[in-house]
Amino acid sequence: MSSPAPKTSTQTPLVAALEQLGPHDHFCSIYESPEEHYAVAIPFMRIGLDRGEKCIYIADDGTVGDVRQAMESEGIDVDRASASKALVLATKEQAYLEHGSFHPDWMFTFWKEATQLAMSEGFSAVRATGETEWVLRGGRGLERWMEYESQLTHTLSESNCSALCQYNRRLFPPELILDVIRTHPVVVYRGTVCRNLYYVPPEEFLGTNQTAREVERLLTNIREREHVEDALREQLTERKRAEEELRRSEAYLADGQRISHTGSWGWNVGTGELFWSREHFRIFGLDPETAPPSYAMVLEGIHPDDRPLVEQTVDRAVRERTEFEVNCRVVLADESIKYVQSLGHPVISESGDPIEFVGTLIDVTERRRAEEALREAQAELAHVTRVMTMGELAASIAHEINQPLAALVTNGGVCLRWLAREPPNLDEAREAARRIIRDGNRANEVISRIRALMRKTDMATARVDINEVIEEVILLTRNETTRRGVTVRMELAADLPPVSGDRVQLQQLTLNLLMNGIEAMASVNDRPRELIICSRTNESGQVLVAVQDCGMGIAGEDLEKIFDAFYTTKSQGMGMGLAISRSIIEAHGGRLWATPNDGAGATIQFTLPLSAPANEA
Repeated sequence: MSSPAPKTSTQTPLVAALEQLGPHDHFCSIYESPEEHYAVAIPFMRIGLDRGEKCIYIADDGTVGDVRQAMESEGIDVDRASASKALVLATKEQAYLEHGSFHPDWMFTFWKEATQLAMSEGFSAVRATGETEWVLRGGRGLERWMEYESQLTHTLSESNCSALCQYNRRLFPPELILDVIRTHPVVVYRGTVCRNLYYVPPEEFLGTNQTAREVERLLTNIREREHVEDALREQLTERKRAEEELRRSEAYLADGQRISHTGSWGWNVGTGELFWSREHFRIFGLDPETAPPSYAMVLEGIHPDDRPLVEQTVDRAVRERTEFEVNCRVVLADESIKYVQSLGHPVISESGDPIEFVGTLIDVTERRRAEEALREAQAELAHVTRVMTMGELAASIAHEINQPLAALVTNGGVCLRWLAREPPNLDEAREAARRIIRDGNRANEVISRIRALMRKTDMATARVDINEVIEEVILLTRNETTRRGVTVRMELAADLPPVSGDRVQLQQLTLNLLMNGIEAMASVNDRPRELIICSRTNESGQVLVAVQDCGMGIAGEDLEKIFDAFYTTKSQGMGMGLAISRSIIEAHGGRLWATPNDGAGATIQFTLPLSAPANEA
């Protein structure tokens, strides 16, 4: 059973400390005014009512009404609590002097029986408090009052009961107050609940030779107090050292964040509260003293084009309780742009819900600028390499153009002769004209391919048929392979799916690998110089192209070195062809590598991811 819930009082340090006490506790309140008196007694009663305990208040002569009024002024419904037997307002005659005089044993029996009755009525425990001013007026048996107080601690330890004894310091003589302090393990004084260092156990308080026991106890307390103070001093020293270490660590962290342009942040998912480090504020161009962080502030600072991606990424991470990484642009107050990378990690509660996210914000603007400069340098180098390669192939290119030009001249003469006949042979003239058009288109195609390779343009991604790229490059280098005595064999898979990439760069990639294979066989004289180019789809669903030569091969330690810039095994080589080829492949999301053949020569292979379907591109 429990009383109707009283109104909730303001949680003060005193109330919080009283809530830590419960069954088996024996403590006293030493007060100097009625306000101090009720400031302890009423919360003590309220806590018991809230916990479903039976509360007994033993009042002095004529003070029951005052106690009732004090409880009701604090919102306790005394009538309802009394009706439910949760609250008993008793007089000293009903408790302490029930038999006409005071006797400790009768009181111990009273508390045991009261506890048993309360438990049978459904209450969880008993708590009692009593006013003691009547003790000063004397009566039979009251000479044993301090004996009762001393032994009550033991009695309560064996029953589900707690007791608060109240003493007015202005009325009781110091000698009795001193004994009150000695007989209570806990003392409440001036709003503070204190564990009593001067508590004397019953066997000492009631035993013989009390003076000697007092001396021993005081000396023990003095020694123990010194030990406690030594330990406290040590803890303060350790705390100071820890605080200094913390300050040093925070300073190192702040310097590290400033140097690395890395800020840290924390986000309470439930409250929306955000924490930013000073470097995080600096990256956003904000003052930590005047701009408290918020999620709205984050979104406002992000470039409008990147904002939807950030919101989607964060929402998904919260919903799926996963880590996230997002790259975006931040627009500063002066409209300048910073590139940032943010990584977040969820802190999950026992129930599996994210409590907060913690993470980092990295200013990658300088890195992006460096990467862009590197890409521009690589593009420029790739263009120069293409021009140089085309220069090396000038004779072959001239031959490819001369063939259709010579055919144009020949077929032009043939056409004129057929027209000069009497009568003109128009059918033969038309056929000659068609051959002129065909050879003109052929010459135009060769020139277009050359111009495409020589042109300096930005990377343009499109759907590319890699087989067409291979065939175009082989046609362009046909005379060069013939001149060097190289036979080119194509094993291109039919119906090969298109890849996504820049056609010119993929032409340069194929040209570099083809020329590398041709040059690798330059010193081969004891076997046919054959170059095999294959294309297929690999087990990962990507397009794979392999260029296999039968040259001198590649040593195992050189299989990776050949892709390093300026590394070459050829006396006339720059060592840039394969390095540029790898950069092209990596920019396309593919992979380029070399393997030795079982026999002579080596194979260089690359993979490229497939292009998205046309309706998704």
